Amino acid sequence: MRKSRVGFTLIELLVVIAIIAILAAILFPVFVQAKERGRMITCMNNLKELSFACKLYADNNGGKMPMSYAHAYAGQTEKDWCGWYSPADPRGVDVTRGAIWDYTGHNKKIYLCPTDYNVPTTSPNMRLPTATTAHACKDCPDSYALNYMLGWAKDRPCVDTIRRPTQVLLLIHESRDQIDDACFAWGSGNRNLNLPTKVHYNGSTISYLDGHAVWRSYNALVKEQDDNVWDPNKP
Repeated sequence: MRKSRVGFTLIELLVVIAIIAILAAILFPVFVQAKERGRMITCMNNLKELSFACKLYADNNGGKMPMSYAHAYAGQTEKDWCGWYSPADPRGVDVTRGAIWDYTGHNKKIYLCPTDYNVPTTSPNMRLPTATTAHACKDCPDSYALNYMLGWAKDRPCVDTIRRPTQVLLLIHESRDQIDDACFAWGSGNRNLNLPTKVHYNGSTISYLDGHAVWRSYNALVKEQDDNVWDPNKP
């Protein structure tokens, strides 16, 4: 009487291992892509919530968006939107000091894209204290910047007078090697140009003045910058 075989032969085990390895090689990139897509969606939702908070601020402050760079002017007393200290202050950012903090439900998480967790800010020769030291995300808990033309000066425009709210930039996910203040500077001739991030499938999330948030490719965003599409004063 023949004994029944127990277990696998070496060849059978090698075949099983090979199949598992092939499946892992196929599925791992899919899992990575799905995880990053989830982070991108969270980032987009962050922008929607921050944009809504900016709208609430404007509703209570004469129709004007919060300052994007409050320490730009001597004697400026208005807070900027997300609580940056002056360029010389090593504390960097405290979102609880920002002008829209009370309109966010006191939620710090919406200021930082999950893809940026633990990614240092390394902007050399920028205006933030990162000029000499790379700050970890915990020291710079902000991923986003506000259109400088909406909040640069005391006489900034009222949102109700802007004719193209679906095209005018409000907030954008800025590159970690660029973010150095609360505003996003752009436009031909601007000596302090900023750049969007590329971390989301070679593109960035962005919200517009009407409150909608989308993903745009890096090249599309740079073209919008170059074409001055984001200018709130443009008819």
